[in-house]
Amino acid sequence: MEEPSSFEEANSDAAWRNAMKEELNSIEENKTWELTDLPNGQRPIGLKWVFKLKKDSTGKVVKHKARLVAKGYVQRQEVEFEEVFAPVARMEIVKLILAVAAQLGGKCIT
Repeated sequence: MEEPSSFEEANSDAAWRNAMKEELNSIEENKTWELTDLPNGQRPIGLKWVFKLKKDSTGKVVKHKARLVAKGYVQRQEVEFEEVFAPVARMEIVKLILAVAAQLGGKCIT
């Protein structure tokens, strides 16, 4: 089984449709986006679905993951945005840093 390269491919499979529904539900629940009217003279930013198969250590598919992402690379700084997006650290990394800090007795790592 391979990951689809387009919405049309994914939409023909029930597992991928469910993954897309989960993503849209998550966006709504987390209030990630707010739909608004496009201001006059502005162009919309496109969206793209990204599909990934999550597999266990034996290579068995355990989850179909779909992400809806904005094509932000078409924006122009100070024309279409003023803020910069900062990615969020994964919880595993935060736990690792806290564990290392605890091992070092809370001393700074330099």
